Amino acid sequence: MFVLSLSSYKVKRMRNKGRGVLARCDIAPGTVIGDYLGTIIKPYTNDENKHGLYDMQCGHSYDIMADKAMVGVQLINHSCANNTELYPYRGHVLYVAARKIFANEEMTANYAMGIADEKNIPCALHACCCGSRICNGTLHTSEESFEKWYDAWEALVKRNFGKWYYRVPGKYGSQLEPLEQYPATIAIEKEPLYQLSCFGSEMKIPSVWNDVKIPDLKTLRQRIRATGRRLAFPKMRLVIYGIRDGMLIAERKG
Repeated sequence: MFVLSLSSYKVKRMRNKGRGVLARCDIAPGTVIGDYLGTIIKPYTNDENKHGLYDMQCGHSYDIMADKAMVGVQLINHSCANNTELYPYRGHVLYVAARKIFANEEMTANYAMGIADEKNIPCALHACCCGSRICNGTLHTSEESFEKWYDAWEALVKRNFGKWYYRVPGKYGSQLEPLEQYPATIAIEKEPLYQLSCFGSEMKIPSVWNDVKIPDLKTLRQRIRATGRRLAFPKMRLVIYGIRDGMLIAERKG
């Protein structure tokens, strides 16, 4: 389900990705994009070979299985340099703009898959086709990185879900109902989880800064979120793509 108006997004067939979601206009950082709705299922019961990657882990006692035939945020593809983040909210998982998203830019998320330990699933199904210059080549991440992210995610889910962390919001097999009201924006930049990673757009030229010393990570995140762009530092011959797991991802120019 999209919270954004239809004039703000469009669904389009993407090369090597199936369907994807593009912004029709610029979207401000923190904007709530939509809610991950679908069938309430028991945790760890998804058959990926049958249903694909449409299972969203929610509280302790349930997951949400989205219908791939429906139009909703489940159509947002993975990217190793994602521009949206997942945000747990009152028993639901919302998609939120991690930075400024530009008109005609594809909305992307990090699928946050752990180490490759799935059984009977070919590795090719988890190959990444995001096209970013800093692509990892896979939907998986290292065990260390995943544990760091997962611990922060679980802490946020427990806090924001409250009673819904252990309760199920309906019978298994029923549909998760939309909330009566959604926030227009969420200040995700204040949460420790969303300080781990942040990436600028590769479809736009970098924003130019005259620093002669690399700013701290907080300042870099603020600049990326506000401008939506990579950061160029001509005096240091450096272009910063973003921050991944608290580490700087950059390219030396010249």
